[in-house]
Amino acid sequence: MKRRAGTLALLPSLVVVGAGLLLPSLVMLAYSFLRYVPGRITDFTLTVENYLRLFGDFFYLGVVVKTLQLGVIVTVLALLLAYPVAFYLARTRSRFKAVLTYLVFLPMMVGIVVRAYGWIVILGREGLLNTGLQSLGVIDEPVRLLFTPHAVVLALVEVLLPFMIMPILSSLEKIDRHVEEAARACGATPTQAFFRVTLPLSLPGIVSGSLLVFSLSITAYALPALLGGAKVKLIAALAYDAMLVGYNWPFGSAIGIFMGLVSGTVVYLYLRTTGRHGAAR
Repeated sequence: MKRRAGTLALLPSLVVVGAGLLLPSLVMLAYSFLRYVPGRITDFTLTVENYLRLFGDFFYLGVVVKTLQLGVIVTVLALLLAYPVAFYLARTRSRFKAVLTYLVFLPMMVGIVVRAYGWIVILGREGLLNTGLQSLGVIDEPVRLLFTPHAVVLALVEVLLPFMIMPILSSLEKIDRHVEEAARACGATPTQAFFRVTLPLSLPGIVSGSLLVFSLSITAYALPALLGGAKVKLIAALAYDAMLVGYNWPFGSAIGIFMGLVSGTVVYLYLRTTGRHGAAR
């Protein structure tokens, strides 16, 4: 009876996941193996031409490589910025800890598009940054900051930083302080205790946050489109153009399946890493 009750309790969630995630993914997978016909979308002829086009054209391969590179850069920068913040929040005894933690979430209450336009105001040719540098005499004429990969990386790091901070913070808070004190009692310096005890024990949070940030950065569309324009073409923009501009649903589906495979591979590596870490610990 308990098993039946548990199954019945899970049934609504399974129906929602199946209808909202599994079924569309299967339809997209089926479309990715169909031939594109202008004006008709497809004539339901099976083909692998869409995948050959995606992996056989140097333009699309270049976009894929640039997207993955950008994802790695954003993940590394977010990790370097997030870990000190998470460490401070986990170790502080200030009565304002709850307020500081809330401030981490505060930017997430503002829409992505609004934040993108905020970066446009800052990085534009007549924006705050160029105006400030000119007034200080650092530059003589405005520097091109918008519609560059650097602008996209900067904005993505700012937007995705909370997704890196919170998993690391959760992982650090679970570490028993007595473990670090034992390392110090055995003669370890604070630096040695951090790198040999604290950092390895916080690895699950690091991997989890990196997984989130990397997956979200390589699938981002709004920020790269607004801050990068046509000069920063990522794989999500290719999928958008194929599906909604050219109405080439088979090719757009192939791009979507590839993005799903990349995310699935990242999840698999995450599970393997955390599993080995847990066994070693």
